[in-house]
Amino acid sequence: GAVFLDFVAGTITLPAGSPTPLTRPMQKNLNDLGLNQCNSIGIWTSDADSICTIGSAVTLADHQLSHVINNYGFSNVTITLPANSTPDDTNQIFFMGSSDPWLGYAFPKISHMRGKVDSASVNAATTVFSKHVGAYNQFIITTYNNDSTNSLDMQVQFSEDNSTWFAESGYAGSVTLASGAFDAYASSIEHHFYRVVINSTVTDSSADFEIFYNFVKDKGDSGL
Repeated sequence: GAVFLDFVAGTITLPAGSPTPLTRPMQKNLNDLGLNQCNSIGIWTSDADSICTIGSAVTLADHQLSHVINNYGFSNVTITLPANSTPDDTNQIFFMGSSDPWLGYAFPKISHMRGKVDSASVNAATTVFSKHVGAYNQFIITTYNNDSTNSLDMQVQFSEDNSTWFAESGYAGSVTLASGAFDAYASSIEHHFYRVVINSTVTDSSADFEIFYNFVKDKGDSGL
């Protein structure tokens, strides 16, 4: 969905399905400052396939996590997040706008996105977590069966097109996690998409689980 940043009113409008409230205030707005435009901005999004439209003339879709634009006047920004995540409300953004032509803030070259998914297994093999991880260089996924009784079967899969999926090395035929057990996956090859598929080991015996994920970018940069 699209995130709309209105710097004149100082509001952030999130896409439907995001955690509420969907409209949130910025720390400052141009109205209060007696101004009608910003002149520089820095944006970081957790998905490198995001599209950033700055004002009406600049659109950035260059597969980077962060962007800095200087000496360009605008009053609004639209950040379009791709619909390629499960759950679909796990993307993150960070931005800083300024009325100065030079932002004066260097976005860090090292960044990471982390989070957690809580759910329960069902009989059919189900995608419970999926992410586009382009621009990151390490992907860490820990699956923990925190159920008191039942076991679950899980598999880590990768894809290059978010359509055709393959079992990661060591996960062919699934891995069974008994009650209290965990699986710790750390990437050795930088594929483009990763997901976790889970089902109950025993029919109609659901198991509660948690997935902790951390995607790291700590090398490789265009220098922009």
